[in-house]
Amino acid sequence: MKNKKAISKMSKMIIAMQVVIVVFALGFVFLFTPNLQYPRNNEIISGNVVGFEFKNADSILIDDNPDFSSPQMVDLNELGEIEGEISEDIKLRFEPGTYYWKAVGNIFESKVRSFIIDSEVGLELKKGEDNSTITNVGNVAVNVSEERSGSISGLVILDVQVEHVVNPENNTIYRGEQYDE
Repeated sequence: MKNKKAISKMSKMIIAMQVVIVVFALGFVFLFTPNLQYPRNNEIISGNVVGFEFKNADSILIDDNPDFSSPQMVDLNELGEIEGEISEDIKLRFEPGTYYWKAVGNIFESKVRSFIIDSEVGLELKKGEDNSTITNVGNVAVNVSEERSGSISGLVILDVQVEHVVNPENNTIYRGEQYDE
């Protein structure tokens, strides 16, 4: 009888130790696994600047391939410290397209997420007394055409933030379309 009580106490002790180990392991994984906050998975982003937000990571990997065959790595340790804390809010500029990213910590790395940079075509016409300019204010190269009296002619291909001198007349219409090489 005494032997059964000893075995029962030993079993309870082993189960309690196993529970403690499991709780410790789960807490360890929770505390050290990188947590991705922004951009959310499959998010479509207007504009070409993305602010990355994450926790528990030393670096992030970004690639236009889901297999990360040619990733760009942003190492927080190389960026330095801001007011004693490592900055975990990184802003980067991208061309339109789909990108994949993940955060890498000392022990674990996060799941892979993707985001899409949406193409934006934008033209701005500034009329001046001596000359006028048309500027590409979008985030992609633009093929600009000019329409006068119902006749359309090609004018110029403008890269992002590039301006071109134009001579608009009263009924001149400028049209911009995304330029695909």
